[in-house]
Amino acid sequence: MQNFEFITPSKIVFGAGKLAEAGTLVAPLGKKALIVCDEWTAGSGLAKRLADILDTAGVASAIYSGVIPNPTSTLIDAGAEVASREGCDFVIGLGGGSSMDAAKGIAVAVTHDGPIWDYAIGNKEITPDVLPIVAVTTTSGTGSQCTIFSVITNPETHQKPGMGSPFIMPKLALIDPELMLTAPKQLTAETGFDVFSHAVEAYTSVIASELSDMYAEKALTLTGKYLKICYDDGRNLEARAAMALADTCAGVAICNAVVTLAHVMAHVISGHFGDIPHGDALQCIYREVLRFNSQALPEKHRFIANAIDPGNDDVASAYDAFFSQFSFRNLLKQKYQADPAIIDTIAEETFTYMAAITELNPVAATVADAKAILAASMKG
Repeated sequence: MQNFEFITPSKIVFGAGKLAEAGTLVAPLGKKALIVCDEWTAGSGLAKRLADILDTAGVASAIYSGVIPNPTSTLIDAGAEVASREGCDFVIGLGGGSSMDAAKGIAVAVTHDGPIWDYAIGNKEITPDVLPIVAVTTTSGTGSQCTIFSVITNPETHQKPGMGSPFIMPKLALIDPELMLTAPKQLTAETGFDVFSHAVEAYTSVIASELSDMYAEKALTLTGKYLKICYDDGRNLEARAAMALADTCAGVAICNAVVTLAHVMAHVISGHFGDIPHGDALQCIYREVLRFNSQALPEKHRFIANAIDPGNDDVASAYDAFFSQFSFRNLLKQKYQADPAIIDTIAEETFTYMAAITELNPVAATVADAKAILAASMKG
């Protein structure tokens, strides 16, 4: 058995209705929170609902609703200015991965000199002087509530690295499946695909451990059983809770075993094309990545196949059988297929600023391999 280290959040609070306890849960972290969310979450009243819950526990708050999908370094710097001006001493990310990642970035930017991009790209080191972070997730997808990573996009260079530091691990991950009951089908499919891909990549990473494998296997099993139920009946609380647990398990898995080739390629795609959601970018290329990676780790790829299509040992055909039940937009193919230069750009950038992550892939990959994967994905 190999040696390993393992990281989990300081505290996970999981269960239907747990949002109501947010005030007492966060009170030890500070006197005033910056609630970080997108315009939809603010407009729906959820951010105000959280603010009122905090208020009953004597915790003041301000709301910053400037988050967009694939959050940019500029919006994070703007959010840090709000936090400083409002005198906030901790940060709450309320929403999906974009809001949680933005909250992590703001927590760093408030207490560190210079723009957040210097820290996102690794030019400056994140110190322990980070505001406490709370993650309240409203989707089952990114696992950001359980990771030491924050994905930030530079709007000028189109780079989208994963900023990593143990100091941005949330102090509290609050996971209330009731907040996920209204997620539409498309969002359910795309975020559920992210859960699946996180579990697959952590499971097949060259730095996977027996403990990370346990979390990845649980996430895969739950996804195979419950994602279609959530997709068909979004109000099914049992299924939503199961996918919230799958997301949590997959998040813990990638926090420790990280991700591999597919995620790097998807980061490059959505870094260049902000209109392509992360889950949709992954889904576009994933079948071909699985085919490429199934050259290695046959037992693990059989487990993945059986988790989503019981009795099927072939991961590519199991993938087809399971995900044919869902509708994906496949925006990369739909919108950019006519531009052959896109394939070269994505393939080449895959091995630049996130090259170290590609080295975790179970099969060594090259630019030529990435081009072949993209070309086949655009045709299929």
